[in-house]
Amino acid sequence: MKVKLFTLFFTILLFQSCKKHNEKKLSLIYFDASLNAQVKQKIKEKHPYFFSKYQNLKEKADEALDFKVNSVVNKTRIPTSKNKHDYLSYAPYKWADSTKIDGLPWITRDGEINPLSQGYDTDFKRTSEFFKTIEILGWAFYYSDEDKYANKAIELIRTWYINEDTKVNPHINFGQAVPGAAEGRKAGVQEWLNQYYIITALQIFEKANMLTDDIKSEIKNWFEQYLNWLLTNEMAIEAGNTGQNHVNHYNHQVVGLLIYLNRTKEAKQIIENAKYNRIAIQILPDGRQPKEMGRTRSVHYASLNLWSLSELTFIGKKLGVDLWSFETEDKRSLRQAFSYLKKYVNQPEKWPYKEISQGGVAHTMNTEMKPMFSKAYTLLKKQLIDDNSKFNKHLTALEVLQYPPLNFLND
Repeated sequence: MKVKLFTLFFTILLFQSCKKHNEKKLSLIYFDASLNAQVKQKIKEKHPYFFSKYQNLKEKADEALDFKVNSVVNKTRIPTSKNKHDYLSYAPYKWADSTKIDGLPWITRDGEINPLSQGYDTDFKRTSEFFKTIEILGWAFYYSDEDKYANKAIELIRTWYINEDTKVNPHINFGQAVPGAAEGRKAGVQEWLNQYYIITALQIFEKANMLTDDIKSEIKNWFEQYLNWLLTNEMAIEAGNTGQNHVNHYNHQVVGLLIYLNRTKEAKQIIENAKYNRIAIQILPDGRQPKEMGRTRSVHYASLNLWSLSELTFIGKKLGVDLWSFETEDKRSLRQAFSYLKKYVNQPEKWPYKEISQGGVAHTMNTEMKPMFSKAYTLLKKQLIDDNSKFNKHLTALEVLQYPPLNFLND
């Protein structure tokens, strides 16, 4: 009898061990899930640095539990399609022409944001708030394992992607419209860049078995339609062929969706092509990014563009494509781009380009360029500047949990 009980006990232990061993680890497209798992363990141990950031995240997530559904059908202005389910936004740097009675067509004031493009009359603000809320709830669920955060996020995702009365249509035909000039523009494609917050949350929820089959099916169908729009629509294709940051935002979306939909071979080819149609075109031999640094918000765009390329490099590495080591014969490379910015990031007063954002060059470097260096160091695991630790303090609490500074993980 004792032998039988021992055999049964041993069999159960072996089964549990095998089950645990065979459990699929969380895999994220846009993040290093192995580092995130280490952060989660640090939080359990109440590591002072990470636990304080976790508490901040929880506070924001608790507030997000009261987030009111505000879908695209609630806008007061309607696109030319007359369909409120179609996303509508106005180009942020376009303003009514004061020399015309009707103000049409709107004219460009580069870098100056028109308040009319930021309100609830159109969809940019509500969509941005939705993406951000899902990001907070998704990560709060991951680090706390509290279902209430996932349930709230899934409720919102149903509203935006599935519910027939409230969902957004899978295209951006009317993004960054210019009254009197354009129903929609290629620049609108970048406004759904942060949809990767949704993809990440869905990956987290699916790993935790929080998604029903109908949600997975409906979301897959919506993403397939949107990806098809990105790959076939004339305006979207044009966005993917421009020479500045928009093309990387286009790649960011297309590659992520392809991987999410298990079309990795296509994703890998796009990243491989980025060596010559992105890096070689956007970065000069000395590391400058002329299409970004020629703008009135040069620090902002230089940081934004290089971060997008860094994310693509991280994703590419997982697919066997090495963008980091790529270099043209005349020395154009990501390494050169970082090296160029390195000269100025601690000496903002020497930055030779225009930056009209509030706070000027120094403020924008603290809020955008330095966090970019810190996050890129975590993702790429490359020494980008002499002392990366100096830039950790410029990360938000959530960024610390997403892109943990490696020196703190080793404490």
